[in-house]
Amino acid sequence: MTAIFIAVNERGYRVGESHHNSRIPDAIVQQIRELHEEHHVGYRRLAKQFNLKRAFVQKVCKYAIRSQIPARWVEVKRP
Repeated sequence: MTAIFIAVNERGYRVGESHHNSRIPDAIVQQIRELHEEHHVGYRRLAKQFNLKRAFVQKVCKYAIRSQIPARWVEVKRP
């Protein structure tokens, strides 16, 4: 049996790349935000660079999505 750790918020819901609908790793989300905030790279350029939709990049940069911080990590055992 293997065990994995998933990130959950204060209510116990999965957040970030631990969420079952997540398709983009947390590292890419952080990279997008850093490039936009610190280097002033535009949404369209970021979307092309990461091969994502501009609307998704915009929502990430405005913290409309993927903005929750894990409150704790939960161990889940898998067979």
